[in-house]
Amino acid sequence: MNSKLLETGVELPSMHSANDHRLIVRAHVKGLRIAAIWQVLLPFSRNVQNVSIVTLPQDGFDQVTIALHPTPREALDSIVTRFNDMPWVTSTILC
Repeated sequence: MNSKLLETGVELPSMHSANDHRLIVRAHVKGLRIAAIWQVLLPFSRNVQNVSIVTLPQDGFDQVTIALHPTPREALDSIVTRFNDMPWVTSTILC
């Protein structure tokens, strides 16, 4: 069974406006699917501000952080749902 984690409602850092969000997608090391990430984000590409990819070998994860300009809540929910439906995603965090 694939255990997934979804966290929402995390307090935004002060450098972000209340309408900006970050989406953090994690996968096991070497399990990240960059093309799949872009397929999910393509319909929302105008909202993407920045993408950062890091490997956290000590934690056993690859992580993509996606900074989003103001995005409707329905779109955010759709993005999170699509990532959570992917078997290689271990967690999705919206903050």
